[in-house]
Amino acid sequence: MTHNCFILSYQGNEKMAERLKKQLIYYNFPNVEIVYAPNMALQNYKRSAVVFHTFKNYLLPRMIESDNDCIVFEDDADIQSDYEEYARCADRMPMMRLAWWKMNRVKGIPSFLVGSTIVSYKKSFINKFAETMKKSREQHIDGFLTKKFVWREDWDYLDNYGLGGTVSHKSYIMNDEFRKGQIGSDASKDYQIPVIEAGY
Repeated sequence: MTHNCFILSYQGNEKMAERLKKQLIYYNFPNVEIVYAPNMALQNYKRSAVVFHTFKNYLLPRMIESDNDCIVFEDDADIQSDYEEYARCADRMPMMRLAWWKMNRVKGIPSFLVGSTIVSYKKSFINKFAETMKKSREQHIDGFLTKKFVWREDWDYLDNYGLGGTVSHKSYIMNDEFRKGQIGSDASKDYQIPVIEAGY
């Protein structure tokens, strides 16, 4: 199935979002659309909840309307693989964490998987996902994706940190500190991570 590929961004961060859109098109991703939310930093919105808030109110309606499976990218994502590789990995589970950076476990079960930069959602799962999100309090999106759904039934993650990385940027979520980008497992070892001036 062909995916709809959504980039979650915000007004004022067009440079980062447009960079990723061009990258996705270059790697043959279909139906690429940027979804712009307001800049919640200007409203002093709670840092740990800003991605959940913008996802729920601006991106989720587009996913519900979609006739296809979806791949959602935060605008700081950085990819180096063709769409077919991502589509093949996305097909494994209703929700797949395609890029991640760190994991905490309790009794062998993931309790917090850090990294929601690239996540795929099957169309058949989106209604369940939407209902759970609407009933949940706003929180760190990584924790929500890990804790609110059943591992290996609703969701899973790729081995070796998955595919894709992130660009380096100043992060509102991390108290406006500079956030060094991650080299994705699909990038060459000498790949130079892009630096963008703004971002969550």
